[in-house]
Amino acid sequence: MTLSRPRIRKNRLRSMEEANPEGRWMITFSDLCTLLLTFFVLILSMSSMNKLAFRASFRNFDSSIADRFFKEKERFITPRDAVIQEIVKKLEGVLELNAMEMDEALEKSSSDEDYSIIVSSGKAFWIWKDKASSNFSFILGEKLLFESGSADLNAAAGPLLEILGRFLTRSDYRAYIDGHTDSTPLANNRFASNEELSRARAQAVLEFLIARCNVNPRRLAIGAYGSSHPVADNSTPAGRGMNRRVEIVFQLS
Repeated sequence: MTLSRPRIRKNRLRSMEEANPEGRWMITFSDLCTLLLTFFVLILSMSSMNKLAFRASFRNFDSSIADRFFKEKERFITPRDAVIQEIVKKLEGVLELNAMEMDEALEKSSSDEDYSIIVSSGKAFWIWKDKASSNFSFILGEKLLFESGSADLNAAAGPLLEILGRFLTRSDYRAYIDGHTDSTPLANNRFASNEELSRARAQAVLEFLIARCNVNPRRLAIGAYGSSHPVADNSTPAGRGMNRRVEIVFQLS
């Protein structure tokens, strides 16, 4: 009658223990060393794993669960200041900012100041960051987008808005487009009030982002405030120039 393999192995272990009863601890110790080696190899592999490889390891997960997981993680590893700096860098050629202006803009955009102003050839935009949330705004001066008293986008507005539109299509942000004017009464027959002008300008920006940049309409909204939310003194030409603006507020979905 032949013995089965498990029985033979058991007999061998027993004979080893009987031959060296004081070395029984070596069996447990060798198992522990093997487990420790496996653990440290796993830690080493995880420390050198990049995001792309990590994402590939989850391909068998349900797509909706994986997408939600990585969206949350990518939000965490992409801080707001880095997002702002990336957009400003892309605007460098469009707004014809020189190196000194760009360095100053990037330095201010990552500071604790509420507003960071960037001026180029008499045109300006501001960067505003909400200290209570992850929201931020690009505030575009009137001359960047429109002629005085008009709600028709000028030729220079297209490349600028395309950069912001591409950002919206590739990120988790939604945008609120707010139109603002100064307090000077309108002197044309096209718009009955400053509120109507501000609404028409916000609508023009929204339609451009949808038609030219393929931004999902559900991720956009507009607001019309006329002269009710000034950021500067309307009694001076410079202040009125700052108040004529379109503010694009970016908010995480």
